[in-house]
Amino acid sequence: MKNDFKDAANIRYLTGEDIKFYETKGGLLGAVLDGEDVGRCDILRLFPLHQPYKFLSVRRQAQSHRDRSTELGIVESMDSFTEEERALVMHELEKRYFVPEIIRVKNAKEEFGHTYWEVETNAGERSFTTFDMASSLIRINANSVMLVDVDGSRYLIPDLKKADDKAMKMLDIWL
Repeated sequence: MKNDFKDAANIRYLTGEDIKFYETKGGLLGAVLDGEDVGRCDILRLFPLHQPYKFLSVRRQAQSHRDRSTELGIVESMDSFTEEERALVMHELEKRYFVPEIIRVKNAKEEFGHTYWEVETNAGERSFTTFDMASSLIRINANSVMLVDVDGSRYLIPDLKKADDKAMKMLDIWL
């Protein structure tokens, strides 16, 4: 049954035997698939919150702004790759999925359906705007939430029990 679904969905699972990752001259991630250099590629997490290092979509980068990226396959696990390849992929994932943790909410105000945030994070001070808190607030588990701003950037509140009063005042109605 597993193979029936895989065949029907046209999914190719990749291992370290099928694809080799390398660093391009520009310091980006490149790949060789079945002996053919596909050049620059992107790695996306299919389950970014619950399985961040499994089921990674490998995509050939679009050649122009009019093209779309092409999925080369899915890496179910990085176990079959060299340590160097794993480090390259992890570095790429860290860049793509950088999520600052909110330490303190300095100011938050709601106007006309938007919430304007001024926060202190583990990566410095940030200002961002969320729209429609019902869709901007993602509960990770019982104690942590993620805020997604209007640009798609994500901010983590890792422990609601330790969140400051301003944060809880803004979030309480949605929790």
